Amino acid sequence: MLTALTGLRAVAAIGVVISHSGVPASLPEHLDKIASWGHIGVPMFFMLSGVVLAYNYSHLKGWEGRRTVKFYIARIARVMPLYWAVIAYCAIYLWVYGRPNHGWALLQNLLAVQTWSGDLKVAMGYYNSPGWSIGVELFFYALFPFLVPLVAGLARRFGWRGLIVLILAMATVILALWAAFHLTGHSSFKADNPTSAHRWLYRNPLCHLPMFVTGMAVAFLIPYTGRWSTRRHHAIQTFVFSYVFGLAAFRPMGSGWSSAAYGLLFVVPFALVMISLASGRGWMARILSTTVMVRLGLASYALYITHRWILFDLGTADRIKTGGGWAPYGALLITLAVLLLIAEGAHRYIEEPSRRLLVRLTRRWTSGGTSHPVPDHTTPDRGHPASGADRPGRLAAAGLGPSLPEGPR
Repeated sequence: MLTALTGLRAVAAIGVVISHSGVPASLPEHLDKIASWGHIGVPMFFMLSGVVLAYNYSHLKGWEGRRTVKFYIARIARVMPLYWAVIAYCAIYLWVYGRPNHGWALLQNLLAVQTWSGDLKVAMGYYNSPGWSIGVELFFYALFPFLVPLVAGLARRFGWRGLIVLILAMATVILALWAAFHLTGHSSFKADNPTSAHRWLYRNPLCHLPMFVTGMAVAFLIPYTGRWSTRRHHAIQTFVFSYVFGLAAFRPMGSGWSSAAYGLLFVVPFALVMISLASGRGWMARILSTTVMVRLGLASYALYITHRWILFDLGTADRIKTGGGWAPYGALLITLAVLLLIAEGAHRYIEEPSRRLLVRLTRRWTSGGTSHPVPDHTTPDRGHPASGADRPGRLAAAGLGPSLPEGPR
């Protein structure tokens, strides 16, 4: 049932990559503005993470000994091996080329706590810059077993109305945070300022927690879409597509708009489209559920975590941005092709084997009597649902919503 959300991962990851690679200078202004907002894929990932975790682990109830430990190990096994491999590559690269390795920053990156630092170079400069978001994910993972029973209880007691109120409450929190920074002028501060909106609204895990909780609420709303018509799904997906790309293309320039893009402008539209896409119906769901998109989605974490230093090594950014004629477009396509091939290899030969090995090595620590084993085959890292998680009725089986129809979607 979550196949389309797997394809959505690919869109988010490619958007981030293009925002880092840049686009040809001859590209029309509106398309250039869309490309420059590719970073909105990051808050989308955070929300997807909440969706998939809550969908697959709705039965967790705080600290439950081995079950909770198994959940934590499964999450670490999913995201950390490839993350550490890229950090090691960066450190070796710096050593080989005679550049300094910053010991304290390296330790923070290895522990994935650099995102809490007020120093932009520690958080995003010295090593793998996209790695800051892994620290946000680990924070979410740590809290999840204690948050999900609260959202599940709300769903049981108040149904879809309570979940919608929760989403609106989280959107209100995000609005209040944005207003606090914008009205005090902090939205215009440069990213390296410790009090900037970039440091807090974009990088700080606490400020992204409402996005994650919204994703959890979305997961509990999924069973209710079984009664929606296909026409409604078409309409929702068309509206959100037009809103997101129209806003990106025609937005006014200004620091307020930039900081609002860290979450405020998209929390409700993303929630709406994820609820719809999870049904597997609608034109966008069909595109995102194709074999190509799902394959790209499964390798999207590898693409996201490896692309920044590969872009640096390729040295194609200048050619993409300054070349004339069709050359920069060719350079962009070649760059994307190389990054996708490397990501597929990293996913297939590092990410997945390492995950299986780590889970196998820790299995005896987490084995024991549990009536509800925690699945190891799901892919909730960075909001990444795997095909193995496509199990309709999981929430319905837990008594958290009406069962989904088993017929064509």
